[in-house]
Amino acid sequence: MGNYAGTVYAVYPDAVYCDTSIGMIAILTNAHCLSPFSTVVPSTKALTRYDIAEGQQVLLGSERIEIPACEFTVDLSQSTDYDLSLSSLKAVFLPTDLDIRLRHILRVIETNAKEDDLSPLVTDAKPNAYSNVVKPLLPELHAAFREQDPETCRAAGASIAGVGVGLIPSADRLLCGYMAGYGALSAALGRSYNRVLETTRELSGAAAAHTTELSAAFLLQSGEGMVSEDLFQLLRNVLSDASYSVLTATANRIAALPLGGGADMLTGVYLALSVLYAVHPV
Repeated sequence: MGNYAGTVYAVYPDAVYCDTSIGMIAILTNAHCLSPFSTVVPSTKALTRYDIAEGQQVLLGSERIEIPACEFTVDLSQSTDYDLSLSSLKAVFLPTDLDIRLRHILRVIETNAKEDDLSPLVTDAKPNAYSNVVKPLLPELHAAFREQDPETCRAAGASIAGVGVGLIPSADRLLCGYMAGYGALSAALGRSYNRVLETTRELSGAAAAHTTELSAAFLLQSGEGMVSEDLFQLLRNVLSDASYSVLTATANRIAALPLGGGADMLTGVYLALSVLYAVHPV
């Protein structure tokens, strides 16, 4: 695509996020799965031990990513490209046992729930301050996707985004999972992919304006129908005849996200697939 420059936005032991003119680029260790706009690199030590610091210049080329200040370079010349767009989700359908498959996802949510996440929205767990804020906003979210009305989508995104703590709040993870579930369900139903993107772009654009910069990047990617490799596999497994054990294993990988929030993302997927297809109407 050419050469671009940016700056280091955040540094974690297993992830470095770089803010660039073409979006938020992630350098991830193999503790993560591949995600949109990222590269996964083998590393024998934590990325925080390479003297990478926030604000350092990042140079992007077709064959490498460089952080000159600490002489850190990622060689991309032999990397393999993966399509993580839901437009490439093929051969999915609505299985007759969809309700059972969703119960397996629900079980993973229950097992991996935290006291301050949004899992109480779909489980019997005691509500918390964040789930109490989001719960009354869900009807508008469901209506936005059912009606595909731009104004309702923007209102739902703006009202829900940013609820929670950290650089990627719980509600934003939920919205990402919800948009992914909606996109996959639409693929199974044979809906127009462009029409799907019209809806998710409206919601994600409004949501991105009401949260952190890093979380906004994830929301905008989700609005373009892009998901992580594990989430892509989960959606393919739940909307197929894949075994329950394979489905559960994939859900558990998402629940164990290194930065947390996996249960929130699964909650979003569960809500989209169950409510929008009226497996469990509300």
